[in-house]
Amino acid sequence: MGQALELLEQAPPHIDQALRERVRLFYQAHVDGKFRMADTVVHEDSKDAFFAAEKRRYKSFEILKIQYSENFTRARVTVVVDSEFQMPGAGQIPVKIPLTSLWKYDQGQWWWYVEPPEKTQETPFGLMRPGMGSEQTASVFPRQLPSPEELRKQVQIDKSQARLKANSDSEDRIVVTNRTPGLVKVSLHGPKLPGLEASIDKPNLQAGEQATISFRYRPSGEAPKRALRVELQIEPLELLIPVEVVFEHTEAGQGTSLPSPK
Repeated sequence: MGQALELLEQAPPHIDQALRERVRLFYQAHVDGKFRMADTVVHEDSKDAFFAAEKRRYKSFEILKIQYSENFTRARVTVVVDSEFQMPGAGQIPVKIPLTSLWKYDQGQWWWYVEPPEKTQETPFGLMRPGMGSEQTASVFPRQLPSPEELRKQVQIDKSQARLKANSDSEDRIVVTNRTPGLVKVSLHGPKLPGLEASIDKPNLQAGEQATISFRYRPSGEAPKRALRVELQIEPLELLIPVEVVFEHTEAGQGTSLPSPK
């Protein structure tokens, strides 16, 4: 039954292609900054709303999903756009934003349109009018942008220590999670130690992504008795996250570990 329902929701190819061409024209105009071109696919009933809305340029876009209704004469189109927003103290942060717009088939063409004002609804991101997601900053950005300090708290590590064996080959990992709405760059800084390698599998983290910091130690001399301090640098947030690399020393002939003094 589920497969049958999916087939019923698929539009005939010529209808789907015609809509996609109009959607591409609309959003490409936003990429190019040619908003008069975007206006050519705005329905006559919605031109005042489009004229009054803030015009925002995007770097690129991708059609993510199309949902048809009313016998393929109405459609809800979701695209993902590459944009930026300004964070106080952090500058421009690149973000990928999903936007939803409404389209209707009229007089042989597909048109971007908005619902009447009475259908405006409150959402966790502010007031949203269906169909205006591509223009209304309230529909894609919070009313109050988080402070730099709040943003810094959204980049987190799963533990603050990497523990390695002082007398044998060993490795440990720390996971970094980016919960900010945009891209952050992760780099690692600390003293060099013979036999110790540290690497980051993903230095550029988009919103919601994780990176693994790997520490590997192959003894090539005496390991330090004290923990090494390294720092994860997070840009553009100007954030330094301290991490300790602890070497566990084992007494000869015994299977117990002695904690490294600090």
